[in-house]
Amino acid sequence: MQKPTAIVFGSYLPSVINFRKPLLTALQAKGYKVIALAPGNDEATEQTLAELDVEFIQVPLGRTGFNPLQDYKTLQFLKMLFKELQPEVVITYTIKPNIYGSWAAKSLKNAKVLAWITGLGYVGMEADTFKRKLVRSVIFKLYKKAFSKLPFIAFQNPDDQQFFKQHNLLKSQAKQTITAGSGVDLNHYPKAKPQVSPIKFLLTARLIGAKGVNEYLAAAKIIKKDYPEVIFQLIGMTDEGNPDSLEEKELNELHEEGIIEYLGFQSDVRKYLAECSVFVLPSYYREGTPRTILESLAMAKPIITTDNPGCRETIDGDKNGYLIPVKDAASLVKAMKFFIEDPALIEKKGEESYRLATEKYDVNKVNEHLFEFMGIE
Repeated sequence: MQKPTAIVFGSYLPSVINFRKPLLTALQAKGYKVIALAPGNDEATEQTLAELDVEFIQVPLGRTGFNPLQDYKTLQFLKMLFKELQPEVVITYTIKPNIYGSWAAKSLKNAKVLAWITGLGYVGMEADTFKRKLVRSVIFKLYKKAFSKLPFIAFQNPDDQQFFKQHNLLKSQAKQTITAGSGVDLNHYPKAKPQVSPIKFLLTARLIGAKGVNEYLAAAKIIKKDYPEVIFQLIGMTDEGNPDSLEEKELNELHEEGIIEYLGFQSDVRKYLAECSVFVLPSYYREGTPRTILESLAMAKPIITTDNPGCRETIDGDKNGYLIPVKDAASLVKAMKFFIEDPALIEKKGEESYRLATEKYDVNKVNEHLFEFMGIE
């Protein structure tokens, strides 16, 4: 008997393994033949998918920007592919797969199609320029068209759900739920005792202003004057061509001055997470739920983050860390000093982070929540 088909569609091939591997294997355990869709090539990811017995199909999709001709080709490709495969389940995540995957899946009869809103990015931020207003207007129209027959939609925080309702981006028939982010694999990110001497702060993110990197650097400069032994690590890639990106030159200069340890891009951050004292993400980007925070929770690290959609849900009162206002380096300094001046807080709040990870963010619980919501037995 032929297995039913389930498709998982994202905009970045490595994320299919890095973020969705437990989802792929959970679908297989439910009896589905699983096919991963994404643009581009990545030999390591494709090999891992093959080892998991997950088929990969490359989709002609531009990750960023909206090119009408290119995106029309993407839509037609997906329509033909879905007509051929006739999948019973389609799960999409990130903006373009959500739009074009949902749109192409309209013709499928009785398929369980879910768009997973994993953050709004710049679309959810204030449209303060003509270009940003135009892009937002186009994306809103595409969402409305694509989601007109969407049966299921999942958000990662209540702010994003409210945003979609406020802008009338959903039809009333779409069933809605909120997941605890994408979840985190507790086996892959094992609990690690926080380092308390010397105290080591860590930020890992795409190195753009909206991730709060400038506030982190400003805080490091201030604290280093009084506490020169404290370490500030920074992991991530600059985003060439993005006007909000930090400059590699500036980061290297700060590294040379001893203000930060700039570690560049790291394909596996677990070693650095295990060795840090406190994880910091002062983001004002429209996050879904930041993966970096979930990984830090799993590894029993206290968190300093902002009272920002997607971030605020990862702090349980003040039990496992501190929420600070966005774009506020002074508040970040204050929160960091709590840990510097009372190192016992590091392990205490780290234990609370681990509790939150196991109770709320375990990826197996998140996937089961999705399956129950979609009626996948």
